[in-house]
Amino acid sequence: MLKIFRLLICISIISLAAGCASLNAVKDAAGIKNPSVTLGSMKITDLTMENAGLALTLNVDNPNPIPINLAGFDYVLLFDGKQLLAGEKRDQLKIDAKGVSTVTVPVSLNFADLKKLYQGVMNQDTLNYELQTTALVDLPVIGVQKFPSTQKGEFPVPKLPEVSLGGIDVKKMGLSGAEVMISANIKNPNSFGIDVSQLAYNLSINGSQWAESALSETIKLAEKGESQINIPLKLNFLEMGSALYSALMKGEGLNYQLKGDMNLDTALPMLKNVNVPFDKSGVVGVQR
Repeated sequence: MLKIFRLLICISIISLAAGCASLNAVKDAAGIKNPSVTLGSMKITDLTMENAGLALTLNVDNPNPIPINLAGFDYVLLFDGKQLLAGEKRDQLKIDAKGVSTVTVPVSLNFADLKKLYQGVMNQDTLNYELQTTALVDLPVIGVQKFPSTQKGEFPVPKLPEVSLGGIDVKKMGLSGAEVMISANIKNPNSFGIDVSQLAYNLSINGSQWAESALSETIKLAEKGESQINIPLKLNFLEMGSALYSALMKGEGLNYQLKGDMNLDTALPMLKNVNVPFDKSGVVGVQR
């Protein structure tokens, strides 16, 4: 406490003596070190076809032997040198002497904005990011001062797993119904492995709902890898109509819609336990 008291007295005396001298000179003479703001983590909180929700955890480090009051900060996030996000946070925060405090900033990253800034961005695996922050610190006697800092690194560009139907294999067929095996493909377009769990789906064929269920097992996909899921079904022609019987008999292609959601997990600190929706439609072939 004596050391802190002496430092405050020193700051007061130097400030009065400095008169019109710059505040930077006062800070230097008093031995006040600049607090720094660094990016502790960047985590994806939700992921859709349109955007990604991010939580930026910023660490504010106070290297001084006295507590400081953070009056807020401004931030600018750039990808490959182009500004994508900018904002401010004005929450008051006390930082202990020689202490570090964390602040979480939620932001939304719109893929349409990314595409406007970067041609072919979704084909890239990573982007270089630069986080520019200016901390507003309320220092004793001196008042609110600005402390800029910059941090650079790489940001992986996440891509949604691709879910689609591979085909319908008719195993057994009679006048009243059929037993079929439907194959669904899950492809990982990312340059890192992913785990897919809690996959729930709703399958419609030619406008009629065929199945609604969920998978209990976890599917592990290597980078750029894919896996196949087999879905056994029993179909009732009395409920689904004669058109389905005719289509299966002739082996015609069927229109399908496969939608649902899944839980996505990776080894990346920023991408863990994220719920991801999917909605895929197309034409699937029939084999007999």
